[in-house]
Amino acid sequence: MKEASLQIIAIASGLAAGALWALAFIAPALVSPFDGTKLTLLRYAVFGISSGVVLALLPRERWWPLAKAYWPSLLVLALAGNTLYYLLLSEALQLAGTLLPTMIIGTLPVVIPAIAGVQTGLFSARRLFWPGLLILSGLGLHISPVGEVAAKDGTIPQTSVGTVLALAALVSWAVYGLKNAALLASFQRADLVTWTALIGVATLGTLPLVVVFVLLDGSLMLDAGQWQPWLALIFWGLVLGLLSSWVATWLWNLASCVLTGEVLGYLIVSETVFAILYNFLVERRFPNTFELPSLVLLVSGVAIGIHTAPRSKLSAS
Repeated sequence: MKEASLQIIAIASGLAAGALWALAFIAPALVSPFDGTKLTLLRYAVFGISSGVVLALLPRERWWPLAKAYWPSLLVLALAGNTLYYLLLSEALQLAGTLLPTMIIGTLPVVIPAIAGVQTGLFSARRLFWPGLLILSGLGLHISPVGEVAAKDGTIPQTSVGTVLALAALVSWAVYGLKNAALLASFQRADLVTWTALIGVATLGTLPLVVVFVLLDGSLMLDAGQWQPWLALIFWGLVLGLLSSWVATWLWNLASCVLTGEVLGYLIVSETVFAILYNFLVERRFPNTFELPSLVLLVSGVAIGIHTAPRSKLSAS
């Protein structure tokens, strides 16, 4: 297959991964009275168990050498991209409110291209300037009305702990994105199904962290007869575990095999864009005067970034 065709498939895969990840932003509101931590516990349990089933169906010689050689890295990826990242972010949101952590995490599409450029020796502040400016402006425009309302109501929590946790979450996912891409690039021939399943099993091994938070948060039990919330929890746990975790991880691994870290960073914006669009569908409304320009700025920043960045690892090497 031609390199240009591979790039198109890889970019489409990265965008699709973002669309599936974005489901996690609307799911917590649809599983009330359960909170996001309990949903995450079920999500990653589904991801891990289904990954174990996949490995059981594969020949042992296909996955055991990878598991034996890379199990420390797999645990790092499971923590940095899944359980630890979520726990840091959820605690940051609880302590510092939604505004500041969202802005901090929203800088991922700028931070990752910058770090990736430095690592590969291809960093260009000039090339990064306009995409970064458009993306950050889009994020600021989307969040600013929320901040104004919160400020008027006096509901903006000012806490340094929440800020530190949000920064830690940012670092956590950046480590995942860059380390995963580097590992896939080091393989002579990446087996994406096996690698995705190994990350899933490793994630299952990190679930005790989430279990501790669930136990500290209180009981999972509901009153007798309240079965509808359980159905919603199970449904969204399956959706997030199979689609937002399994399929999305496979798609992102596919993109990571072909595209440079700089382009991968820009593609992360698709998660934010789709999360906003899903929110419009849930609320059954059109974007307001702030949200529409915000989406235009985000998409424009990504388009310019992808157009100007070295796309393929083959052409960049």
